[in-house]
Amino acid sequence: MSGGKVSACGHVGLSRRVAIAVHAALCVAAVLSTGCAAVVIGAAGGTAGAVYVLGKLQEELDHPVPAVHEAVLNGLKDLDLTPSEDRADKLTAHVESELADGRHVWIDVDSLGSARSKLTIRVGLVGDESRSRQILDAIKRRLPSPRT
Repeated sequence: MSGGKVSACGHVGLSRRVAIAVHAALCVAAVLSTGCAAVVIGAAGGTAGAVYVLGKLQEELDHPVPAVHEAVLNGLKDLDLTPSEDRADKLTAHVESELADGRHVWIDVDSLGSARSKLTIRVGLVGDESRSRQILDAIKRRLPSPRT
């Protein structure tokens, strides 16, 4: 064995502080890469529908921003949620509300073209997938029927 000092975790020549930093960085990298790998695998697999990533629920819809914005407002009304902020134009919309338990709700709609939009829903600071999906379902019930 070399003449280097062996730290408590078995690393030769590394101080305890450096070893802890390396382990922490590896843990963070493992957590982040796991989520990203799942998203990449899901996208490559051709899965359709809403995707929940990093506390946000996202879905692409075959409706323009104004139609989705109206569905957002009506869906929130169906859930007895009052918008505290509501801004919209033909390219984007932003609506905020609050649940009875005090958690904040953010909803964003972004244009993906003349007849497509991306809807993003976040509930609370760290996200709540179950509540986000309930809000998404209420919004989708209020979207106009697709034209045939």
